[in-house]
Amino acid sequence: MTITGLLLIVVAAAYVAAPFFAAQAAEDALAPATPGSDQRERLERQKFEAYAAIKEAEFDHQTGKLSEADFAALRGKYAAQAAEALAALDAADAARSKAIGKRPGRIAFCPMCGRAVPPRANFCPGCGRSLTEAVA
Repeated sequence: MTITGLLLIVVAAAYVAAPFFAAQAAEDALAPATPGSDQRERLERQKFEAYAAIKEAEFDHQTGKLSEADFAALRGKYAAQAAEALAALDAADAARSKAIGKRPGRIAFCPMCGRAVPPRANFCPGCGRSLTEAVA
């Protein structure tokens, strides 16, 4: 009797779980297999996880769970990870743009002062830095 009940539970669980495995298999079959897409996904995940860790550390600091020194150390560590991922993503995007013959996109913010830059501007309205040098 117990073997029959156990067998019935296993069959029911397999029946319920089957759509989840079929949906994942369909997604995997439809996903384009581009070289470097795995690396890009890894870098995107690294960036997202670093941002999430910074946000969590800020919350813990605000609630008093982290001291100022611990917060600064954690923030620095995760900010470095995020910056590393962003730099690698930017380098990959620049290489891809160069490979297909496109110029890099317009700069939306000045890399020196962070002020928003209007379209077609050659110089930052805040600090006066040449934006054509920043693109190159």
